Amino acid sequence: MGIFNKSWFGAVLQGEKPVIVRATRGLAGKISHAEMSIPPDRNEKTAGCIGIQESLTIWLDTPFASKSKALKILPSMLDVQLPFPLEECCYCFAQFRKKSSRSFSVLAVASRRDAVRKRIGAYQAAGIDPVIIDHEGLALLGRSLAESPPQADSNRALISLEPGRLAIVIGSESYFVNAHSLQIPTEPDAATQADIANRIRRILRAELPPKKNTEWMFCGPKARQTEVVNSLYNLLKTEWPGPLTLHDSPEYFLPRALADRALAHDSCNLRRDELAHPALLAETRKHLTRSLFVFLLAGLMLIGFNLAWQAIASIQFSSAKKTIASLCGELCPGRTITYGREVLEIQPAIQKRLADFAPVLNAFNQPLSISLAGIINAGREADLNYTRLELSRDRILITGTADDWDYCDHLLKYVRALGYKAEIERQEAEDDDGVHFTLKGNNLENENRKSTPPADSPAAKKIKNSAEQP
Repeated sequence: MGIFNKSWFGAVLQGEKPVIVRATRGLAGKISHAEMSIPPDRNEKTAGCIGIQESLTIWLDTPFASKSKALKILPSMLDVQLPFPLEECCYCFAQFRKKSSRSFSVLAVASRRDAVRKRIGAYQAAGIDPVIIDHEGLALLGRSLAESPPQADSNRALISLEPGRLAIVIGSESYFVNAHSLQIPTEPDAATQADIANRIRRILRAELPPKKNTEWMFCGPKARQTEVVNSLYNLLKTEWPGPLTLHDSPEYFLPRALADRALAHDSCNLRRDELAHPALLAETRKHLTRSLFVFLLAGLMLIGFNLAWQAIASIQFSSAKKTIASLCGELCPGRTITYGREVLEIQPAIQKRLADFAPVLNAFNQPLSISLAGIINAGREADLNYTRLELSRDRILITGTADDWDYCDHLLKYVRALGYKAEIERQEAEDDDGVHFTLKGNNLENENRKSTPPADSPAAKKIKNSAEQP
């Protein structure tokens, strides 16, 4: 039996006779009600309630802005407020109201476990096995606010008249304040009605400020007794002025409220723990099994993705190894290259091939005669006198004299522009010979090749050993 379907029964016991309403949600979301006189089948989903006189409601102020944090300490806070041990209770937290940016007020509902068990037994004796045991006061006020939305900045006093009992539920706008139950005569006379009004007045003075706009709502099997309703209203409205409203089908109002709250998943269910309905336990196990299956499926998918990624990575890695091996074979044909040492083992062969091809490569380089002519012109522009000039593709050496200390800088810039790593040394003039200078330089390409030692050289082995040390 699924308990979250589109149809629920609300049942109230009036003596030994149940009053039942069936609420059904249509395809368009509209809820229809059907009043019944016979108990529903035990397989049907039914919501009952526990009386106000058998339960307790209290607002708890928590010092947390987070509901999840507040829920961790609420049982301990409720235990302090209860007149009996929390272990002997069935309880739930029905409403959350934000008091400030850093605190919540929470409405706690509790009832003795024996009282809940007794109420379930009374329903079962009438042929009904309720899945939910809701709170009478919360159900009454919730349905009243739904059928007649509250005015702004107004209080609400809902009086449910039943044979031998009166229930008064107090609300402030859309929040539950408190609920009380009074024993009254089945047919109260004028004097009794005045006494009932005085008792209600004492309750309201503790809950509501006087002279504030109050909406007076009446329901219950005895609410059709117009004289009783008008008498109570006239006795109370002088201190709490406000309009009077009689809810539709007042004798079926509470079962209608119970069915609608169950249909909207808004019930405060006190039938829990070992008293929970078997259908609710089965549904919980079903949801747990479904959740475990989803987690298992997600885990299997994650494992599958991981294995697939490993396979793809392995294929890509093997392809890269083959490409490197093929390139090594082209660079060093007929030689076996150790995996992981490709660069170290191929580098000497590449350097040797570059040395072998140097004459061919130099043939395509710029002739030294052009560089030589440029160096001579640069010296002429700076008024330099050369005494020695040696030029090759690997190195350059120039000695001579200059008329001024700074005249050599022009030559140095030109030589560096040709690709030589050059430095210049100067000596102070002696007699009238001028400033003596010496310019020395090496080709930058040769310097870079020499800076990387061959793989089998002592320098390379020393670098490798240093890198391998922890």
